[in-house]
Formats: sequence, C-alpha cells, structure tokens
Amino acid sequence: MEPHETEGWTARYPELHKALLDTAKAWNSQPHTWLLGGSCGLLLQGVELQQAPRDIDVYADIAAAKSLHVCAPGSRLDKPAVDKTGPYASLLSHYQVGACSLELVGGFEVWARGSWYRTQIEHVLARYAAEAQVDTYALRLMPLAHELLFNLLRGREDRYVPISLRIRQEPEAHQPAMMALSQHNIWTSRFRAEVEELVGFTWSEEAGEEQ
Repeated sequence: MEPHETEGWTARYPELHKALLDTAKAWNSQPHTWLLGGSCGLLLQGVELQQAPRDIDVYADIAAAKSLHVCAPGSRLDKPAVDKTGPYASLLSHYQVGACSLELVGGFEVWARGSWYRTQIEHVLARYAAEAQVDTYALRLMPLAHELLFNLLRGREDRYVPISLRIRQEPEAHQPAMMALSQHNIWTSRFRAEVEELVGFTWSEEAGEEQ
C-alpha cells in the first residue's frame, strides 16, 4: 500500500511525532519486523478516534521483540516478561520515549468469545501492512483487519465501529488481510457473522473452526 500522509497530524501531536520518529530511528535499521498498532496506527490510517493517542503500541513476534528490546529508543522501564492478563497473553516490555510511553508486545494472543486469535507478524500481518511517512522514515502499520478483530473480541465498540467504517471505504484494500486472518485463526460462526455485518463482505470460513 502507498504511504499515508501525516501532514497536519504531526502539528497536532508534536510530542507523539517526536517519539515515533525516535522509534523509527532506533528500529528501522534493524533486521526485525515490527508494526505500529493501537490508537497511533489507527489515526495514521484515517480512522476517526474519540480520543487522541496516549501512547505507542508496537507489535512483533517473540524473537523479534527480544532483539528489539536491546536497541530500544528512550529509556527502558523493564525487561521483556510474559504477561497473562485475563484472556490475553504476550511478551511485554515498556519504554519512555520523550513524553510518550511505548509498549512492545511480542507474540500477542487472545482467547475470547469462543475464538482464538494470535498475531503472526512476520508471516501474516506484515504482508498486509500499510505505511505512514514520518519525516524521512516509513512506519509500517498493523492492518485494520487486525484492529477490527481485536477490538471486536474485547468489546471496544468505540474502536471497532469507526474501524469498520474505514474498511467499508476501501473494502478491496482490506479484504485480503481479513481473509488471511480468517484462515490462520479460530472463530465461531456467531463472531464471523458480526464481522460480516460490520465490514459488508463475506468472511471466508474455509479454514476456520466453527462452533
């Protein structure tokens, strides 16, 4: 996908812009795949948010997260550690980059609503990552397909509704990622029906586990 324009966004959020720039400087030269997600990733993909981004969320596979920690931007607040909170599990580490908090999430997975979803960054999600230009650096973003499914699983209507509206504007750009996540994870038929109602197109059931 073509890089998304960030003009205007940087003026509204100068501290966040600086932190993202520092993050790109630290990690873009590394041979490890990482994707910017959360509210920052949504904003950079044109999703209308009720609140301004408060922190930076970066996703990577577990091995990549361990390596990225060594050359992380800003101040390291802790070491990568397995975190199991409710239905979520991941390898988490935290950093202070200027005025912003950064969370590095390795190997994220969630069990919820009878479904199981895990983020496979290198082999699945990176193939569908959009890009945003921040100064001379390109930031790769978590696909909106991921953001829709994750926020629907956790019941964040304030997130999944505006995400679905953005997907409906360019369904052909997001459908391939939706289909890939359909086939690489386990979803109930009820969940699939909700997804289809939100995005307005059929969500493949070829490799999904039905209940």
